[in-house]
Amino acid sequence: MKKEKFSPKNLKISAALSPEVRKTLFWRRVLELLQVASRKRVGVNVSRIAQYAKDGQLVIVPDKVLGTGAIKVKVTVAAVSFSQSAKKIIEAAGGKTITIAEAAKKNATGKDAVILK
Repeated sequence: MKKEKFSPKNLKISAALSPEVRKTLFWRRVLELLQVASRKRVGVNVSRIAQYAKDGQLVIVPDKVLGTGAIKVKVTVAAVSFSQSAKKIIEAAGGKTITIAEAAKKNATGKDAVILK
């Protein structure tokens, strides 16, 4: 039996991206990372986001964001899902948490955005 490429949650994300957005290299790479088997993906901690992100930057996480660590920069984080503690930590630092579909609408080219996995 052939396994589906996308989980139902990731299928909704993929369907929400417009055809123009899908043509850009950045968003194609995000879609590739969403197709990786779930057991090969590991969540990204807030401390890792703090390590690699600059103030005001858009960070794309093609998996779940976890709440271990601290962050001091104001970033917009787009992910498949967030733990409750991760949301609190990011918002307490002045950042935002959004979905990947919302990030694609805001930044269709992927310019000045970072993918963390």
